[in-house]
Amino acid sequence: MLPKQMFDHRLNPLKGWPSPYALDKAKEVGQATEEQGILAGMVIHIDAVTGKFKRGLPGNQVPIFAWNDFLAFDTQGADDGNISLNGNMKGLSGLVALGAYELQTTEFVSGNHYHPNTALTVQNAAGADLGKVMPGHYYVDTVVGIVSDGKSTNVQGKEVVSFWSYFLPSTTQSSSSVV
Repeated sequence: MLPKQMFDHRLNPLKGWPSPYALDKAKEVGQATEEQGILAGMVIHIDAVTGKFKRGLPGNQVPIFAWNDFLAFDTQGADDGNISLNGNMKGLSGLVALGAYELQTTEFVSGNHYHPNTALTVQNAAGADLGKVMPGHYYVDTVVGIVSDGKSTNVQGKEVVSFWSYFLPSTTQSSSSVV
């Protein structure tokens, strides 16, 4: 048996965090099955209709990098005495891509090349890769980051992609989160 480890899914800030000027956001999470699959390091956005976090980036919403997993103890509010949001909501927090960060994530689409200076976008097709970063194209895709050091293996033996957060809306997509 191989139990889940806290470093299996991770967002690791290399530069820019912690800082008194850092830009982060905490919100309640929607209850759809796909939102329950949010893992630390995935890209999420604030849904314009519900005002809650949703997985992925279907339009030109401001990208947010999930700080913790949806099912982590610090996001669940159902147990007695838990201090997450109002005590009974399931909430997450994340680093907003408008902040000046260099980040590492375990949540990227495998099988791609992650060379320095490659634009990153978000996988928006339903499935296990929804919300993970992947190579993209400027102005065609909503860019959420730019690869800094590429793909490597971290000290826990997990593959990560290092990048600078960046937000460049697509000129070919709408900003609506209603799909």
